[in-house]
Amino acid sequence: MAQSSVKMDPVKAAGLLEKWISFYDMNNPKAWDKDEYGFVKDTCKAMQFAAQALRGKGGAAKPAQRQEAAAQLKDWVEEYEMDNPANWEKENAQFVKEVVQAIEFAAAFLRGK
Repeated sequence: MAQSSVKMDPVKAAGLLEKWISFYDMNNPKAWDKDEYGFVKDTCKAMQFAAQALRGKGGAAKPAQRQEAAAQLKDWVEEYEMDNPANWEKENAQFVKEVVQAIEFAAAFLRGK
């Protein structure tokens, strides 16, 4: 994926993750197919955890918990092909692009990189 001019920082990344959760109604099991929602719910929790960590909240998480959340975020990008701009709705393209960057930033942060 080509580098973008969007400057990512912990606060911006956390805000984008929370905006994504809200935009796609990830806290609402009725908004998703039943067979899909387990993965959505796990990803939502990982995004919430990452947003807290990016803001320096939530206490000291265990390294394994941070690694699991980072892996879940990356799985979300792959599962929903968020890293493929050809699959994005034109009107949401900039938002998706920024959220992908936020996810990559958050995953690296959680892995300690």
